Amino acid sequence: MSPTRVQEVLSSAASKRVLVIGDLMLDEFVWGKVGRISPEAPVPVVEVTGESFD
Repeated sequence: MSPTRVQEVLSSAASKRVLVIGDLMLDEFVWGKVGRISPEAPVPVVEVTGESFD
């Protein structure tokens, strides 16, 4: 799509009403080191070293 066409579409959209229905979805990433396996369940116990949201 050409830059001129993008500008035309955005200009015409400015006068339109829009209804957005839905949930917000946000990813969270967690980094860490696994030192052992939990005795209660077969899952790793993680020492968190960082996290971010994308």
